[in-house]
Amino acid sequence: MSSRWAIVLMMASGCSSSKPASQRQLDASTATTAALGTVAEITTPATENDDELPVVDCPVGALDGEALELTVDRLLEQATASFDDQRLAEAWTCADEAADLSPQSVEAHHLRATALAALGHDAEAELAYTMALALDPEDPETLRAVADFYLNVRIARGRDTAQVALELAQRGQARAAARRRGSAGLRAELALLSAQALNDLSRSDEALDDAREALRLQPSLIDAVHERGVALYNLGRFGEARTAFTDVLGQLPDDAYAHHFLGLTLEQLGAGADAQAHFERARTLEPDDFPPPVLIPLAEFQAEVDAIVAELPESTRLKLADVPIEVVDVPAREDLEAVEPPFPPNILGLFRGMPHGLDERSESSGVGSQPAPPGGRGRSPLGKEPQQRVAGVPRAIMLYRVNLARAVRTREELSEQIRRTLLHEIGHLEGLDEDDLRRRGLD
Repeated sequence: MSSRWAIVLMMASGCSSSKPASQRQLDASTATTAALGTVAEITTPATENDDELPVVDCPVGALDGEALELTVDRLLEQATASFDDQRLAEAWTCADEAADLSPQSVEAHHLRATALAALGHDAEAELAYTMALALDPEDPETLRAVADFYLNVRIARGRDTAQVALELAQRGQARAAARRRGSAGLRAELALLSAQALNDLSRSDEALDDAREALRLQPSLIDAVHERGVALYNLGRFGEARTAFTDVLGQLPDDAYAHHFLGLTLEQLGAGADAQAHFERARTLEPDDFPPPVLIPLAEFQAEVDAIVAELPESTRLKLADVPIEVVDVPAREDLEAVEPPFPPNILGLFRGMPHGLDERSESSGVGSQPAPPGGRGRSPLGKEPQQRVAGVPRAIMLYRVNLARAVRTREELSEQIRRTLLHEIGHLEGLDEDDLRRRGLD
């Protein structure tokens, strides 16, 4: 770990996993963020519907003398119509019957998966999408649908699902671009999904490029305006982010995610009262997604930190002896901007300095020159050389009280998140990188 700054990759409420507005309105019950981010945000429930799939009849069937292909077509048309009317069990039945009659039909498995996901049966939906991809791994429409499933529909989501979605969306972009005509809308939606995945993976500089591409292809795509705003917020470009979220709310005044992000942005711009109004509006619109922050007094927070440190092995406590653990509400701007691209404003914790056992003299050995940032990107602090970037920077662990309060739903979750964040940063002190911490369950 050479980077002078080590980051907790879990973001506060709704920061990265910014579900497209159209999807947010359709399936708010399964909505997440942060998405990574995420991050990530308030965690989504990691359980799915355990009920048996409802058994219903498909209102169409084979007609006497009708060719098999025509029957399959009528079943698929009915499945689509039933899904559009929110008759989900019927949609699944029709698509399932079509898949029985035509096992090689990508559309049948695609529709089966879509209905299953809407019914909350993620495991079955995942298998159906896998079958559709197995039949045609290059079909951009299927790639788009599966990427959207992993980003916006699957109940249990995290870094791994965002990475899968990114690969699918980017493959879909390449395949759609190879088509000669009629693919601008599809390419825009795939670019949007790629931007969303990149934001969830804390790669917002790249996300900004994909969001711009989506808007170039389809200027009216309001979800891309939202995702562009998320990227701008994460990159610290708050004036531009405010414009983006204001534009979203101009078209979708009841978009809870846009209200929440505008609140976060205004908070950074020093407009606290206006920020609170948007936070409250988001909470009113989507109380499950935006619960009140679990904010505890500083003394109570510090007592939790002290208790965690007291339980650590003696060898670790010795390493912490000259490393202050500072509890502040939010990150300082200079900490965020010490790397390029900057850290998002809603990080939960930060480790400053070189890992234990390294100093400016040992840096020349190259021990500390292996940055392990999110997504494998280099985060060279302002392009400075290693010796310059550690000069005069004492070790410290920072914990951000307000950001942590927004990242959880209950007091018990807050205690667990404080512990995880502190252990994550202590891991950086001991020389572990992000991949090491992920393998230890501390991502």
